[in-house]
Amino acid sequence: MSKTKTAFQLERIAFFSDAVFAIAITLLILEIRIEPYGPEVTAFEAFIEFLKLIPRFIGVIVSFFLISMHWRRHHQLFGELINYDGRLITLNFLILLSIIFLPFSTGFIATNYGRFFIAPLTLPFVIYMLNNLACALSNLLVFNYVLKQEGKLYEPESRPKLVRAKYEVLYAVIVFLVVTTVGVFNHFAGLACFALFMFESLFLKQVLKEQNDEA
Repeated sequence: MSKTKTAFQLERIAFFSDAVFAIAITLLILEIRIEPYGPEVTAFEAFIEFLKLIPRFIGVIVSFFLISMHWRRHHQLFGELINYDGRLITLNFLILLSIIFLPFSTGFIATNYGRFFIAPLTLPFVIYMLNNLACALSNLLVFNYVLKQEGKLYEPESRPKLVRAKYEVLYAVIVFLVVTTVGVFNHFAGLACFALFMFESLFLKQVLKEQNDEA
């Protein structure tokens, strides 16, 4: 296969993936369904009903940034690829499969936000975090596979960028795993574990330093 045709096919895979990410982001806002106000509803009552939508808007914003994070890793990967194979396509579909469930899990947790405070229920939070864990884990599987294909799927000079991106994904996997595990017992404590993302740069610095020392 010519380089031109290979590049075209890679672009097709990337464009298709981008479309799935874009649709998932768009569907987030469509999960917010608004019932029409009847003639008996006063302005104050309408305002109160609108305020009840705020947790759903928060869910959309949080999921928007999380999907953006997953897309950024995907973008970093495909920006370095020079070739593809059937295994890469299959693993890429795993990423997309996990992404298309995010509008559902976002709606699930946003619809049941009341159970965060009254008779606390951790299930919506855990399902949402498991979904994000699946997104990060599928990304990690792709990076692990691609890094083993040096010279076949990417040029050797791209390895440092891919290795760094891989450890960024690995850190996300670790954080989502911690958040999910803690969230099973207490979703407030699970939310607090998101603060672990603040230490990503320290994690990368240490891991990459060890990688350089071994090299």
